[in-house]
Amino acid sequence: MGELAEVQGSPVDIGGYYRPEDAKASAVMRPSATLNKVIASLA
Repeated sequence: MGELAEVQGSPVDIGGYYRPEDAKASAVMRPSATLNKVIASLA
């Protein structure tokens, strides 16, 4: 939970509002390495 709480509330550049860049948006939407490991293990 701490990893997710640390990234809340800060503006970030995702490369555009209507057409964001995939790499930038993905990095912002999945900032937790721990959560990413859990998601990867489910696939």
